[in-house]
Amino acid sequence: MTMSALIAQLEERRASLIQERDGILDSATAETFTPEVEARVGEHNTEINTLEERVGELRAQAEREDRARHLAPVVVGGEPNPVYRRDDTGVSFFRDIFNAQTRGDVQARERLAASQESRALSTSAGAGGQFAPPEWLIEDFVAFARPGRVYADGVQHDELPSGVSSINLPTVNTGAAVAVQATQNTAVASTDLTTSSVSSGITTIAGQQVVSLQLLQQSGIPFDRVVLGDLARAYASGLDVQTLTGSGASGQLQGVIGLPGVNVITYTQASPAFAGAGQFYSQIIQAINAVNTNRFLPATEIYMHPRRWAWVLNALDAQNRPLVVPDGPAFNQPAVQGGVTAQGYAGTLAGLPVKVDPNIPTNLGSGTNQDAVIVQRSDDLWLFESALQSASFDATYANQASILFRVLGYSAFIPNRYPKSIAVITGTGLVTPTF
Repeated sequence: MTMSALIAQLEERRASLIQERDGILDSATAETFTPEVEARVGEHNTEINTLEERVGELRAQAEREDRARHLAPVVVGGEPNPVYRRDDTGVSFFRDIFNAQTRGDVQARERLAASQESRALSTSAGAGGQFAPPEWLIEDFVAFARPGRVYADGVQHDELPSGVSSINLPTVNTGAAVAVQATQNTAVASTDLTTSSVSSGITTIAGQQVVSLQLLQQSGIPFDRVVLGDLARAYASGLDVQTLTGSGASGQLQGVIGLPGVNVITYTQASPAFAGAGQFYSQIIQAINAVNTNRFLPATEIYMHPRRWAWVLNALDAQNRPLVVPDGPAFNQPAVQGGVTAQGYAGTLAGLPVKVDPNIPTNLGSGTNQDAVIVQRSDDLWLFESALQSASFDATYANQASILFRVLGYSAFIPNRYPKSIAVITGTGLVTPTF
């Protein structure tokens, strides 16, 4: 079932409940409005409110996925007279950076300045004094690399503030309390809440590429397309890995796998299967329940490695029929395949969207052959990012006629605002699947 179909189904159910409730109220009189009738109306109102919340969450999820789909490569045809154009091999963004910074090339600096006129310079960390790559380079390469950061793109995003060395968010450890007042004129309950904070240091993720001066100056194409494309893909993948498995030490971000305080679901099974008592589907339900009952808000997404989703798709019933079917109506299916994909949205499982991410490790456990499955409420995890920067340097490579190109970005990740928003499934049931 697609996201839109699920939303339509829930809205249809909500409209039906409203109609039933209104019918009960319209036909009731003062004599017939018994406690039983009042209870039925209350049950309808509770379910209506629950459906409204769920529809709102699904719409927000659909909007996030729609924005992610729009990050795919696009052709920009309306950019007004861009300085660095696809069809102009005579100028190169990186070549101009090198010539402007090291040779004082006035024309190169003018082209760089002109290319910035159509772009608003950000005030995020590290943006000052750096040239932003031309818009089409970002769309063709940086945006194209984003499928390599499926998990990082799924959490809540914010711009990294400038001039900070860490991000700190206050938290409430223990809340206030209420209680029934035993008798009149007696003290009511009074419990002071206690506070703490969660924090993340600023992590620098950077990469470099040494290019010969001959290739930069004599290449028949603007070689910056190749350089930035490769570095941007590496950056995107590196950031994604950090949000998943970073240690939180030695300059790394704290990833969700290994994060203290999360719901840990151990799937121990010598003969793993998708369905059956205690098998994979039961573990997914257990993880969803752990988030729901400990966070008191529903889980919104499931993340797994592509090999685990392929294993799910391979599951058959007693008559050798697939348990997971492609988009479309079926009888009592536990999951729906959303399309053939190697990264990103893949379908739904137990009513939640499934996203596959190759950066989820497959070397966990004592046998270094286990992967992990993450069930979470994604809005509770915050990722702060700066703009990706680029620069060129000829020292100390002048003696070999080479130029060093560098890209870097700053980030901070706080997955532990509500650790119970996350459930991580690991164990022997997630060893390398067989097909």
